[in-house]
Amino acid sequence: MSVDDERGEWRAVPPSADETTRMVVQEKTAVLTRLEHERHAAARAHRRRLFGGAGALVALVAVGAASGGVALGLIPSPFVGQAQPEPTSVVSQAPSPTPTASPAPVPTSTPSSPPVGGTPSPALDLGCDALGEQTAVTSLLRAPDGLDLLEQVYRPGEAAQRQAGVTTCWWTSSSDAGTATLNLSVSPDVDTGSARLAERRAAGAADPGVGDSSSLLCTPEYSLCEGGLVAGDFWVELQFTETPELGGDVTSLLTAHLQRVADVVGPATPAPAWVRPDAASRWTPTDSCSTLVTTTPMSVLLASPSVADAPIDLLPGSQDAIQETQSDAFECRWAVPDGVTRPDGDLASVDVGIAPGARWAWEAAPGAFGDTAESATPTEVAGAEAATLRCSTAEGESCWLDVLVDDSWLQVGYSNDVPPERSDVLTVVAESLIAAR
Repeated sequence: MSVDDERGEWRAVPPSADETTRMVVQEKTAVLTRLEHERHAAARAHRRRLFGGAGALVALVAVGAASGGVALGLIPSPFVGQAQPEPTSVVSQAPSPTPTASPAPVPTSTPSSPPVGGTPSPALDLGCDALGEQTAVTSLLRAPDGLDLLEQVYRPGEAAQRQAGVTTCWWTSSSDAGTATLNLSVSPDVDTGSARLAERRAAGAADPGVGDSSSLLCTPEYSLCEGGLVAGDFWVELQFTETPELGGDVTSLLTAHLQRVADVVGPATPAPAWVRPDAASRWTPTDSCSTLVTTTPMSVLLASPSVADAPIDLLPGSQDAIQETQSDAFECRWAVPDGVTRPDGDLASVDVGIAPGARWAWEAAPGAFGDTAESATPTEVAGAEAATLRCSTAEGESCWLDVLVDDSWLQVGYSNDVPPERSDVLTVVAESLIAAR
């Protein structure tokens, strides 16, 4: 396995069950590290509103743990934001039968015509704050902190999800007793959603009977539950983790939450689909990464003879089915094959992401956690409209290149540990890709 595979963010081949668990821990911990950086950045520049902070960092460190004693107190409450007492029971408690108000109606008015280019809007006209309130997320998580994971995008794949109308919300809660997290994604692609739900039920997942179609599967050894539903014009995916172990009533709690979600999204009307600008058609994927070529072999461009000259498609290690299927971006890697030893100093791999039509995302790209304004340097790239070289010191100094070309966002080297003294190869790679296209 190459060095980059050990980073755990992406896989070139489907992972085993144990590897999937490890990747879930690593990627979700990285997300919360990113959250903490953005919390400080927002305070300085007022760029975004985050709720949560340093306390959330511990929420996912032990996602894979299945041993231990006390589960997180899942204190049900119909009052969002109300302070809750520390849990006194050692198991999760199902909500007491308390009358609840019907969820507020979701706005159904839509623009008369879909936008062309520009910043896309989610298909569900309901932000994560409102979605958490209307679905009573406090009935599942005590005093949750939340985040819209696509409010600020860091990679072309995330931009492509937003262009597909996806909303992805994240809530986490922690106490002395344990931690729990809820990840929920919403998409207007009900055909793909219905097919995925049917496949899961055929593979053994339960049918909780929610919405038009649904499934739910809990895996206690991984402290993980995964569910989904189709209601009206929306497909919803849910991932729930609880440590040190899943509570005994987790299935009933999640079934009730899925029902509340279906009650909210089912009556809603999707916003018109975002329309890609014509100039971006040059970068629209027509097949796998095998169609993304360079004018010069990648091993030559990188001055790393061990790197294979044919790219591989990157498969998500821990994304839910919506995040996995709703991106039309190129997400490719050229890498040293497994079992091949590379000389010290040679680059092990280079990743390339391209989101067709994502000019809006390139213009708003913040870099990554650890990035600063001083580390962003305008760079000339032949054939491109503009480019920015970014170098981060969050986990050792490394650089990547964000390029604007044909109204599209081309990113080179985001997760490849390219040191500043080798950052010139990023420009060389970008220029070769553009010339070959």
